Amino acid sequence: MKKKRLLVLGAAIGGGAYYAYKKIQKMTDTFSKVVMFNSEDIKYEQDQEMEDAAVVFGNLDIDLTDIEIEDGATIKVLALFSNLTIKVPQEWKIVAEGNNKASNIEIDTSEEDEENKDITLNIEYDVRFSNINISNE
Repeated sequence: MKKKRLLVLGAAIGGGAYYAYKKIQKMTDTFSKVVMFNSEDIKYEQDQEMEDAAVVFGNLDIDLTDIEIEDGATIKVLALFSNLTIKVPQEWKIVAEGNNKASNIEIDTSEEDEENKDITLNIEYDVRFSNINISNE
């Protein structure tokens, strides 16, 4: 009887590990930058291209203040049990949409002359039990 329980337990653990492996593999296929159980700062320079990012049980700061983008550019972000901060230039208009489950999303950008801003950054997010803060420099 004990051997059967151990066998079932081992199969359950193996199945769970395989499921987690497949989820992580899918995440790394979907997002260019994945931060897990860690903290990281990403500062983009003028000639770099923006990359989609995911953070799981960690902290990720993305600084876009020195990058040049086309109007209507989109960045996709995923945050699970994490803190994500995105810094943008004051002259950008931010449009953020996505899935939010038990999370806080704060957009703290300059609203004066919002209609006169030439560049729009679209942020597509999927956040669960996380905090996202989008702000000007």
